[in-house]
Amino acid sequence: MITQELTKWELGANYPYVPIMTRAAETGQILNSVMDSIPAVVPGCVHNDLLRAGKISDPYFEMNSLQCAWVENFWWTYQTTFVPEASKCGRHLRLHMMGIDYEGKISLNGRTCGTHIGMYTPFKVDITDLVKWGENNTLSVLLKNTPQEMGQIGYTSRTHTQKARFSYKWDFSTRLVQIGLYDKVLIEDFGLAALEYVHIDTAVQGTTGDVQVESELTVFEAGELTVTCQLCLEGKEVSRDCRKIKAEIGTQVVKSALTVENPRLWYPNGYGEQPVYEMTVTIEDADGLSDKKTLTTGFYTREYRRAEGAKEECLPYSVVINERQPYIKGVNMVPFDIMYGCIQQETVEHFLRLAKDAHVNLILVWGGGLIESEYFYDLCDRYGLMVWQEFIQSSSGLDNVPSKDPEFLKLCRQTAIHAVRTKQHHPCLTFWCGGNELEDEHRVPCTFTDENIKMLKDIVDQYDGKTFMLPTSATGFFQFLDVDQPGKNYDVHGPWKYNGTEKHYETYNQSDSQLHSEFGVDGMGNLETIRTVLSSKNLKVQTMSNPVWRYHGEMWDTSDRDYKIFGALPEEDLDKYILSSQFIQAEGLRYALESNRRRAFANVGSIIWQFNEPWPNVSCTNLVDYYGRPKLGYYGMKLAFRPSNPNLRYEKLLFDPGETANMQLFMTSDETKKIWKLEATMTDFNGNELFRLPRIEVLAGDGRTAKAAEWNFVMPDSGAIKVEVTAQHDECLLRNAYILFVKDEKGWADRSKMLEFAPCLKQLAEET
Repeated sequence: MITQELTKWELGANYPYVPIMTRAAETGQILNSVMDSIPAVVPGCVHNDLLRAGKISDPYFEMNSLQCAWVENFWWTYQTTFVPEASKCGRHLRLHMMGIDYEGKISLNGRTCGTHIGMYTPFKVDITDLVKWGENNTLSVLLKNTPQEMGQIGYTSRTHTQKARFSYKWDFSTRLVQIGLYDKVLIEDFGLAALEYVHIDTAVQGTTGDVQVESELTVFEAGELTVTCQLCLEGKEVSRDCRKIKAEIGTQVVKSALTVENPRLWYPNGYGEQPVYEMTVTIEDADGLSDKKTLTTGFYTREYRRAEGAKEECLPYSVVINERQPYIKGVNMVPFDIMYGCIQQETVEHFLRLAKDAHVNLILVWGGGLIESEYFYDLCDRYGLMVWQEFIQSSSGLDNVPSKDPEFLKLCRQTAIHAVRTKQHHPCLTFWCGGNELEDEHRVPCTFTDENIKMLKDIVDQYDGKTFMLPTSATGFFQFLDVDQPGKNYDVHGPWKYNGTEKHYETYNQSDSQLHSEFGVDGMGNLETIRTVLSSKNLKVQTMSNPVWRYHGEMWDTSDRDYKIFGALPEEDLDKYILSSQFIQAEGLRYALESNRRRAFANVGSIIWQFNEPWPNVSCTNLVDYYGRPKLGYYGMKLAFRPSNPNLRYEKLLFDPGETANMQLFMTSDETKKIWKLEATMTDFNGNELFRLPRIEVLAGDGRTAKAAEWNFVMPDSGAIKVEVTAQHDECLLRNAYILFVKDEKGWADRSKMLEFAPCLKQLAEET
């Protein structure tokens, strides 16, 4: 039970070790903090408190974050007061800190009550005998300076922390190493016992749903307890189990069983409903309520399958839920803010809703970031977004070998146990993963023979028992997609760039990946967002030779790519420059997704890198910007991921005058098999019809693709061609459209035709 959430604090800064010594050795003078204390908000972070107090400038603007580098090197003291209600004297009081970032000493009324290291596990301590009931109590948290850790470039084998590495610098964000109390601080009160973890296992047998519940208690005093499990759907009770136990001091597990007739089944987004059941576990003693928790759960059957045609050595990358096999339409998500202690629930809801609306059915939570919040998981339950949760490990480039450092393994183990025990009950949880792009010494993706990964697998087996775990991603012969080695592309990553007007299409037309779990195309950010982070002198067409632009997306310069396709632009045409870049991102991504999906279920899914960004970039691979504004690539994804989609296969984007283009028309559909009537027309941009494909009927559905037609077309001498395709079944009419360019005398595509065409991608996507 929560007595109080402590949100208002005071924050002070100190040089390292000064708070331990407190007085100067030479003079005995009290060593004061570096600056006067400032108000602090928890959850939050030191940077945000300093920003609100006017001590630092906006670190997201231009290169201001360089001026904040000192923050990570100081020691910081949080202090607050609270008053325990005198009426609760006799109950057990506990301090529960859900997110300490990163290493701290906790004191109550001047007495040390514990230390803590690690972001992803809570700090809990009984303070019953330390508090002054009915009076002010002073709680202090001293945070040491942040540990030295590697950003994107380094040696994975030398990592030694369980801290979000992306804030040390990644290709999608700057270095802004976080420190603070990034999650809730609670004062909890209990009777005889506290409820720590609840393990929920649901199963469906015919028309009956069985629920097994294991409630782990911390018992403070021996006595009789009543443990009640109540299962509700939409606020109405559907089952209950109540039992009395004799509790002994220490840890005690109580097993309960419930039955539900005709349970409603949980499906991924686009494949059925998402009925979310709520399990409330209540602990009562002779004096009444001792503790209570409410968790979400659901009913479903689930099995994991290999891709069609895969060898027995391959891992089962596909999931079958309630006898339906969804094609994985996924996105990689990074933390919503580099100042992750300041992420609001409204932000989480906005981004997840955008994903749901774009027909996404799986979120991959990347291992260089966070173990996501309960609110995130609760929304994924309700939106039908399957979750692939990576443990906190990621590649580093110089080596990608999982660390075997004993202290790291200890911290990693603690993180994993807490993560599995707190997330296991969610119906959305579909995959665990050892980490991102982890390899052995020979640059081969890790397997469960690795000591680190084997430890994590044992934890998943022990505390979950039914969610499949992948050792890492990618897995198989190698990490990166290589179309020159057919038969060896299992779960692969890359590319992250548009590979040119011919090579890009050749790559995806030839790909034989079983799962494409990370790839993307980069594109400029939205003009509204760029305006918030650039001064007026930098709001013009630039390349990454501009240091401010480079600071906001150095790896994702698209100027050379876009100039080769469309030619250069004068510096005042920033809006056209942005749309050109975003169009190629949308075009390249849509084509990749449609190509992969045409191969279902030899290819079982596509997981785009990346959906969001944790700070505002000038250019990046994200589809939705920091402020929640979709880029054009978002709509390209939404088109490719819609449940039923007429789509076109072609061999290049830019043709020579008079060159013959091969066109192939397909129908992809997740719906039950039905007859679709397809048509296609090719027109110039004056509306003149150049080709018409007569109506063709084709049977398509169950997640698969049917080929409808193939034709050759001789391209005109100049300009661009619009290809419009439709698919109809009864009253349902679906449209799709493509643009193909003819080289001008300089070898460029007609930018004006692209600028005219690009907005229709958003229009078509929103028709769905």
